[in-house]
Amino acid sequence: MQPTTVRDLSAEELRQYISEKREDQYLLLDVREPKEYAAEHIPGAVLVPLKHVELAVLGLNQDKELVFYCRSGRRSKIAANFVADLDLAFPALYNLAGGILAWQGKGLSGFPKVAIFKMDAPIEEILLKAIELEKGAETFYQVCAHELEGDELRQTAAALARLETGHAKAIYKILKGFKPDVQDFDALYSSAKGDIMEGGVEVSTAILNLMAADGDPCVNFSEMALEIEFRAYDLYKSLAARAQTPEEAAIFLRLSEQEKAHSRMIANKLSECLKD
Repeated sequence: MQPTTVRDLSAEELRQYISEKREDQYLLLDVREPKEYAAEHIPGAVLVPLKHVELAVLGLNQDKELVFYCRSGRRSKIAANFVADLDLAFPALYNLAGGILAWQGKGLSGFPKVAIFKMDAPIEEILLKAIELEKGAETFYQVCAHELEGDELRQTAAALARLETGHAKAIYKILKGFKPDVQDFDALYSSAKGDIMEGGVEVSTAILNLMAADGDPCVNFSEMALEIEFRAYDLYKSLAARAQTPEEAAIFLRLSEQEKAHSRMIANKLSECLKD
């Protein structure tokens, strides 16, 4: 069975969707935390925090379309794609682009992106670039570990930086199987620029956006980290779909699963941010 494709809906499109659909045709899922839901939510929405989404949907009848939303559209994008990966029989999956902020007419700036590499490049080239992107994410988290306020938030950022280093080492081991004469990891990693992250997001831009964002710093950091990890997950999934051999596809799928694990860790941190 082909996995269901997630489609983004604008706030205007969602309003039209709700006006045209019968209530028994869809389920609106709010993937934020209870504290956020209690403060405000879209009428009719059911609360299913991100960290519980995959388990929760397994208990649903699969005869309804699912519409996911959160504060900014970042968490819900991840939730919808994780559900799509479960290969269930839901007729359609939607994400509210811009989240409840867009629903309320408030904007949220995104990331300008730059080109990374051609998706059909040789696997050695892709893996080398992937190591550079992991260093970019590590750089972002290292800066956050120094600049953010609050010991717990700094510790989380530092832990994520270490995960990115570990991921880069895992990619290096795969690379060495294709390119045995590659220089040693420390030399390769130290020479990597680390100025761009997965998705083509510039580290400097991400940091400026984070520091300028209004609201709870923990929520802002967690949502931005989720977007970074989702972009990595999406990149590796896309590369797996375009892989030329089953071996290459398996490599990229393994990397995507590791990025998904990082997202779950961040979702748990976000839940801790918003405890009463």
